[in-house]
Amino acid sequence: MISKLKTQSFRPKFIKALFIGALAIFSISCSKTTEKIGNGLLPEGDNIGVFFTDSVVMTCHSQTIDTMATKGMTTVLLGSMMDPVMGLTNANIFTQLHLSSTNQHFGSDPVIDSVVLQLSLTGYYGDTTTLQTVHVYELADSLNSNSLYYQFSEVADKGIDLANGYQFYPHPRTPLSVSGNDTINQPTIRIPLLNSLGEQLASADSMVYKTPDAFKRFFYGLKICCESVNENGAICYLNPTSNTVTQLKIYYRETPGAETQMRYDFYITSDDIYFNQYQHDYSLGSTDFVQQVINGDTLMGLQQLFLQSMGGVRSFITFPGFAEWANGLVEEGTHLIINEAKLILPASAILEDSTFLTPPTSLALLNLKTDGNTIVLPDYLEGSSYYGGSYSHAKKSVTFRISEYLQKVIQNPDYSQGLYLSITGASFNANRWIIAGPEADQENKMKCEIKYSILRE
Repeated sequence: MISKLKTQSFRPKFIKALFIGALAIFSISCSKTTEKIGNGLLPEGDNIGVFFTDSVVMTCHSQTIDTMATKGMTTVLLGSMMDPVMGLTNANIFTQLHLSSTNQHFGSDPVIDSVVLQLSLTGYYGDTTTLQTVHVYELADSLNSNSLYYQFSEVADKGIDLANGYQFYPHPRTPLSVSGNDTINQPTIRIPLLNSLGEQLASADSMVYKTPDAFKRFFYGLKICCESVNENGAICYLNPTSNTVTQLKIYYRETPGAETQMRYDFYITSDDIYFNQYQHDYSLGSTDFVQQVINGDTLMGLQQLFLQSMGGVRSFITFPGFAEWANGLVEEGTHLIINEAKLILPASAILEDSTFLTPPTSLALLNLKTDGNTIVLPDYLEGSSYYGGSYSHAKKSVTFRISEYLQKVIQNPDYSQGLYLSITGASFNANRWIIAGPEADQENKMKCEIKYSILRE
């Protein structure tokens, strides 16, 4: 299954010197077939060959992610983005609200001046110069602490847009300026809501404000979403539990004509239930993307692989026939040791189509077991400096060391059904990335570089 071999031959005198220098390190018996990768295992004889190949046969394709938990994340996403390759994505928020204090009393005849929903803006992905239209709805059903919430989960709402189609441009680097006692010194999205919401909350029975749980039984929470954009757009990163900024604020007077304006805040805390919902319309993506991901043309993965966060897209990689190839190189009394194996994932040339859709910080690689579960690769346990997975801006690629993984595949072909590749933190960031497949029409393409030795027992 490997089309070419490059062999480096070592002279006997060099090997003897190298072996003597390494003797203190390599005291483990050479009869052991599995050694720690990278330990420079050498035989007792003078003859050794170190071989190299970068032509390992791989199959790969991209697929949508069926299930991804999005409940209680430290960062939540909001916005709409049209990706020229992967189509439309909307990020919506469902959340409970928490009392800032109990036994709240709004006055004998309260008058609502305004209601504002503030969201702490910590970052973004995409084009923030695109106007976003936000909608806010009161939930018609409760959120359950015993329920699991995923990227596709839905909770019914009452259908009245409390934000009345408010429009905004995200300003992730500009602190918000608000007059009076509400001066904010960090980027914030501030959404005015209908006064009717404040009237509903201010007129509630006093028992509603006895405990946070009593309030949640009265008011189930909010759905916050943005209208689909036609082009560009961005996904905003929000801090849901920043109680100094992320708040629902009610400005009111205790009686008509009262001079003093009062304010009451609702928060979101780590004790509250909130989750992200991600909606994708992949039919609006590029022809190649739709053909592979939606229509299931797996052969197209040899040209390009797609990765998308927000419960979007992952890729599947296999090494067909690898164990058979490795075992076919050895004869009785010998075994093959992988000295180093690097899976190299370069960026596709089509990434140059946008300056807004930047690469992810790192990728995640998991082993798919025969029982359908996934686990980390044994190489991962060696530490990030060895394992890799981080994006290199200089090389425009990501590299993983998978030496121990492939060694286990040689020993037991049923050890793995293949590898799942995704973006790290895919549930709470908005990155996407495109990889040049192993048969891509460009110089740098996906490959696995392997250095190995054949040793006598």
